[in-house]
Amino acid sequence: MPSNPTASQLLTESIIFWSLGLALFGCRLWSRAILKKSWKRLQADDYMMVVTFIFYTTLLVLLQLSGRYATNQIQPSQLASILADPQQIANRIIGSKIVVASNQCYLLTLWGVKACLLTLYYNMTLDTPHHLLVKITIAYCALSLLAIELTYSLALCHPFSQYWAVPVKNPQCATYTHYCIIQMVFNITSDMLMLCIPLPFIIHSNLPLFKRTMLIAVFSLGLFVVLAAVLNKYFNFAAPRVTVYMIWDIRETGTSVMVANVMCLWPLVRKVTGWSAFLRRSSGGSLTEVSAEVLMPEEAGTGFGLKGLASSGEGNGGYGDLEGGGRGRCGTI
Repeated sequence: MPSNPTASQLLTESIIFWSLGLALFGCRLWSRAILKKSWKRLQADDYMMVVTFIFYTTLLVLLQLSGRYATNQIQPSQLASILADPQQIANRIIGSKIVVASNQCYLLTLWGVKACLLTLYYNMTLDTPHHLLVKITIAYCALSLLAIELTYSLALCHPFSQYWAVPVKNPQCATYTHYCIIQMVFNITSDMLMLCIPLPFIIHSNLPLFKRTMLIAVFSLGLFVVLAAVLNKYFNFAAPRVTVYMIWDIRETGTSVMVANVMCLWPLVRKVTGWSAFLRRSSGGSLTEVSAEVLMPEEAGTGFGLKGLASSGEGNGGYGDLEGGGRGRCGTI
């Protein structure tokens, strides 16, 4: 049976994940500066990541505070003694309000990462048959966030002030069980839908197996986010009376932020390692493979996107070599 995480454990994991996230976030901006040859030419997804990282940082701070307070989730055997102590009631009200705020930061961090990646996918798939799937995914993610927020605010616990009431009239205002189920379903299904966007381009391309495998590995990093989300809710449901969810909130959001930033580091990796040869044909020297389109868009002179993969080419059902491209975005995803 999982136990409540200690303040030291919360702080240690927060520092580790935040430091890794900050390092990758800084490398993302450095990679964009290399790609754009300027620190001032950030793109929409970069600004979204700035806002997302602020929510992520706020979440970690709130989780540290939350670890110092109890909440309105009270065992029946403890209720009488707690209600007899005004100080305990006041502390539990504060703790419950922190949970409400941290939950919002948790949601906005996860959906902020989705917004960053979908902005990237939107431009990658311009003028391709898969652009419709991106639009559908954007609509699904937006509506899912709206559904979660409306359900949380209006349906599961009413009035809203019951989320920090001591004692609560509705157990869902303290346990969040139904809310967690709804949030989990929308979160995981939207992540899986996003994973379906880039993989068909690569799987059906004419790339050598090694390069295709490398690109599939890059795009499949989102599976780690899905795994973290599943484990988060598993431990939440397995131990509803303990605060192990706080550790898994740190791990899930940290993994999500890191993966979103790792996917934009190719220009920096190429500059540091000199892997430009990976992108070039031995006979020509032009950047025409899918790796050039996806990982080195503007240096390739072809823009950013998967248009070439979706264009009519020989073999593989019309998926040919990449000579043209979509529009310029991030260095990689």
